[in-house]
Amino acid sequence: MKIIRIFLIIVFLFITGCNELNNSRQNQLIARVENNYLYMSDIDQINLKFSSVSDSIFKIHNYINTWAKNILLYDKSLLNIKDENKKALDKLLNQYRLDLYNNNYKSSIVKAQIDTLITQNQLNGYYKINSSMFLLKESLYSYRFIGFPKNNIDRNEITKRFIRYSDLDKTFLDSLSFQFSNSFLNDTMWSNKKALLQNASFLTSKDLFNIKKSQIFEVEDTIQVYLFKIEDYLSKNEIAPLSSVENTIRNIVFNQRKLEFLKNFDQEIINDAIQNKKFEIYQ
Repeated sequence: MKIIRIFLIIVFLFITGCNELNNSRQNQLIARVENNYLYMSDIDQINLKFSSVSDSIFKIHNYINTWAKNILLYDKSLLNIKDENKKALDKLLNQYRLDLYNNNYKSSIVKAQIDTLITQNQLNGYYKINSSMFLLKESLYSYRFIGFPKNNIDRNEITKRFIRYSDLDKTFLDSLSFQFSNSFLNDTMWSNKKALLQNASFLTSKDLFNIKKSQIFEVEDTIQVYLFKIEDYLSKNEIAPLSSVENTIRNIVFNQRKLEFLKNFDQEIINDAIQNKKFEIYQ
């Protein structure tokens, strides 16, 4: 019953949130294991979410038990683990601590110092030199299509404009886009077969197999007509277009810069320590 009363007091303090109770709330002692103490401020820091009073009692109780269990197990481990095992574990902990701090510091330095701007010329240059690295694992298509009602009074004009597709035609089609039941006119974008068939659901795999590059393909159903064109097509094992691998190249170039920076950074730390007599190697 004593535990329940403590939990109810805690819950009450959570719910009230009054400013005048804040300091006493933060200093509220919740539990003790030997010389280790758990305060209300420790509970606050873990941001427990409660759906009800009973839920808050359950979650706080579990947290206190877990906190106590970990301390009690640690105390027992200090008494029962062999000294040579303790030394091995301490070595691992020290190395982990070093790695954790060093990596965090290096990460902050990288963000602050490395120029993340990668120009289009740099992307083009890397792609040109290393194009053989970017062989396609599946076919890619660039395409466009529109769908509209069969009885559309502008059908002939829309078809003519879709086929010719000059800048003026693009503007014209854009102005009539409200008449289209479906459309995709971004023919500079590359898609694999699965994405294409999902987007152009009026097509089947057989339709796609029979379509030739630059051929206008027309599909009709009971109420709709679709105009479809494959602008370009690349087969498996051909070199991928730059637009489809730009993000990959951007990451490669950035990581190369990062590795070079960190290599120089590590050496500068060593050189600086030697110069300032902080680091010496004895013969």
